[in-house]
Amino acid sequence: MGFGLGLQEVEAVRERIIKNVRTEHSSFQSLLPQQRPNCSAESTSKRQKPEEADRISNLPKSLLCRILSFLTTKEAVVTSILSSRWKTLWTLVPKLDFDYYELTTTSSSAEVQSHKRYNFNFAHIVSRVWALRSASQVQKFRLHWDHGVYDPVHMDTWVHAAIARGVEDIDLNIDPNSNGSFYLPYSLFNCKTLIALKLSGNFEYDTPPSSSIVFPSLKILHLEFNFNSCDYLFTLPTLCPVLQDLSVKVHCWYADWHCKFISPTLKRLHLYMKFDELPYKLEIKAPALEYLNFGGHLDSILLEDLSNLVEAVIDIDVDLTKIDYYEHYGRRVWDFIGELGDIKSLHLSANTTEFLCNASEFDPPMFNNLSFLKVKGPCMLHVLPHSLQVTPNLAVLLVEKEERNFFSCEKEESFTCDMIFYEEPLQQVVRKGLSSCLTNLHYKGFEGIKNELKLVKHFLKGQRS
Repeated sequence: MGFGLGLQEVEAVRERIIKNVRTEHSSFQSLLPQQRPNCSAESTSKRQKPEEADRISNLPKSLLCRILSFLTTKEAVVTSILSSRWKTLWTLVPKLDFDYYELTTTSSSAEVQSHKRYNFNFAHIVSRVWALRSASQVQKFRLHWDHGVYDPVHMDTWVHAAIARGVEDIDLNIDPNSNGSFYLPYSLFNCKTLIALKLSGNFEYDTPPSSSIVFPSLKILHLEFNFNSCDYLFTLPTLCPVLQDLSVKVHCWYADWHCKFISPTLKRLHLYMKFDELPYKLEIKAPALEYLNFGGHLDSILLEDLSNLVEAVIDIDVDLTKIDYYEHYGRRVWDFIGELGDIKSLHLSANTTEFLCNASEFDPPMFNNLSFLKVKGPCMLHVLPHSLQVTPNLAVLLVEKEERNFFSCEKEESFTCDMIFYEEPLQQVVRKGLSSCLTNLHYKGFEGIKNELKLVKHFLKGQRS
């Protein structure tokens, strides 16, 4: 099974193996050939190739399998033609990685492409690999069938095969424009070895009985779906009794839905809500949550009991040209950030900063425990003073100036800078913040224009006071 690779591609795989040997362990460096002096590069290369292959082949089988695990399954199978030692070695690699585009793309050689021997379809290739593979454990099974018509019977067979071999990590991607949805088998819910699960595309499942124990070992769950409704969007993670890391990316065109998610064990949460500015309501109760990353359209999100939250990343991603309630949306963003509790680290994207700076009523909440703040935006003169005003214990402030075609504050720069440092009460707030806790200020995008120089001057003056 060469998957139609030519000699040049096989040589490239061999070079990757050599590179992985060097990377895997420095103690094996002596096994690799060294450059010989007073020899041309071409002649040296020719003499080294057999020696390299022999020395690498003599490495322990466990190490060779470790090295092959860094290759794709396609590349690992190709190594079977190197020598008799390598013929079945790929069948012991604890990772299977199948990608439709990679496995159905053959050599550019016209002779290879025209030969009927290479006319494999994706399902045939994957099934053949499973048939030839040993019965040893499969730690990771990745299947991206994100093009064309897929076969649910094959999918079910392969998933069952992975589960039977004690799989720990499953990554499935089904084309959302394919011929239908794939129903997750019950054996997946009951898999005791599964630790990480990633699902992208069209998937459905029948909710197991409430009395049953499902996903007993699952700690990492990543979901990316297109939804017309969210009836079972957050049902799946709710079923996981030891879940610690949840990532949900949703593209939805169904408005006015309401979901509630409760997890007493969740520590990390990534949410990306692409709703084309449609209304929705989401309630999240995760008392053990330590890290929150939110992106997309913000509507009504209720966060309960965030006493353990340490770090948050907020990236409001909406089409600003379609927002008719720009200032009101900014107020909504402030309200959401205000619910984050006593976090210590906060990252704000450029879009998020713009909404905050243009809120209809600028009455920001206090962040008394915040020690690290990173903000992006087109006009840092608005951001810096208010950042210091609401973060009395801030130690590190990273600001990144980012040009925006649809936003400009040039007319207000001079006024803003004078207001900050010459009028009360902001003058006292800024100078107090600069002279007390702030130890690191990094300004990326500094251009040295008049008002930026004035800003830096007052910062330095505040540090000396």
